[in-house]
Amino acid sequence: MKESIPRQIMASVGKLHMLYTCPFCWKVRSLLEHLDIEHERLQVNPLKQKKTLPSAPEWKKVPVWVDAEDKVYVDSTPIMKHIDEVHNNGKLWNNGDEARRDQWMEWVDLHMSKATIPILYGSILSALRTTTRVSKLENFGFFSKRLYAWAGFPVMWGIIARSRVKKDGRTPKKLWHDLLSEFVGAFEGKQFFGGDSPDLVDIAAFGYVRSISPYPQFSQIEDHEIGMEWYRSVEATLKV
Repeated sequence: MKESIPRQIMASVGKLHMLYTCPFCWKVRSLLEHLDIEHERLQVNPLKQKKTLPSAPEWKKVPVWVDAEDKVYVDSTPIMKHIDEVHNNGKLWNNGDEARRDQWMEWVDLHMSKATIPILYGSILSALRTTTRVSKLENFGFFSKRLYAWAGFPVMWGIIARSRVKKDGRTPKKLWHDLLSEFVGAFEGKQFFGGDSPDLVDIAAFGYVRSISPYPQFSQIEDHEIGMEWYRSVEATLKV
């Protein structure tokens, strides 16, 4: 079932221009829900975002955050840092060892972001299931919805995902299990990367994992026991 995106919310502090299936948007959404920040979600047409985003033509990607004063912010991690600073006094970002924090935020953004494509589009069947699901979740037009569902999966699998899987050498499931093991291994015996509670690195990593949850392939991640303990613990902090 397609998620209902609220168009107008009382006392909104900003607008999130987003795609439902974008992992970078899930990062920002997860932060907003963790901090219980009222906001509008504007789901853009994937084929028209270069023309309709408030940041275009300079920045043509989602997410885009527009605050209550109509100032535009782009790129998911900088958006998260800005929201945390303005609405949370920077507590999630300014938490502990800065070198460790910076190293692992870079690691999360580099490795977890690239791992979403292989698990969703790493085989012909997975790619077809994913593009069909995306066509139902996103705000496509009538004809472009059907075109993407059937013409999108050969491109995503044959050109993008297959080359990434081949280059890495691991199955998508093994890749994700290795990433979760490495990430959780950096917790220094704590429940979260941030210690006793999630910090911005936790929320970013959680967002990438969460972006896979609308798809059947999420079951390949769910059997990573320790990773799922962390994931469910972060999920429990969201105000949704």
